[in-house]
Amino acid sequence: MGRDKKRGIAITGPWQPVSLTFLRSRACAELSPHGAKLLLDVLGLLSTNAGRNGDISLTPKTMNVRGWSGRATLRATVQELLDNNLLFMTKQGSRLDCSLFACTLYPLDCDLDKLDVRPGCYATAAYTGGDGSMQKEPTETHPARWRQARKTETVAPPRNAKASKRTATVQTTMKKVA
Repeated sequence: MGRDKKRGIAITGPWQPVSLTFLRSRACAELSPHGAKLLLDVLGLLSTNAGRNGDISLTPKTMNVRGWSGRATLRATVQELLDNNLLFMTKQGSRLDCSLFACTLYPLDCDLDKLDVRPGCYATAAYTGGDGSMQKEPTETHPARWRQARKTETVAPPRNAKASKRTATVQTTMKKVA
């Protein structure tokens, strides 16, 4: 009897392993489309085998190259991933320095001297939530619901109403009265 050959897939170029447990989880399924895109971009910024995790800069200038043109959308989406424990801030930025982030699917792997945190500051399964409910797969009885990166409300003006124009003097007196 001959040996069975291992079946494999030939991959060209470097690649990043992502846990199937996470990809099938409710935490992944309920991400907004912007959140899923940013998570994919964050994984693309890591080097092979999640190297440089903890040294990820998500500034508008660097993310503009990857298609993120709106600052407000980027900021809201970063906040969404932070709220869902998929990103962790490893260094708080200031006016002259940018904030640095880590993807919580992998342990820290960068120069620790420039970070505000140390290894072990987050769990690699932090996305599951405290009770582990986000690790379960969506089912027909409990389907996944997309989260919105931003809550936008559109208020339509009344159809036949004109906006009242006030002169500058009326506006000034109104401000003083209020």
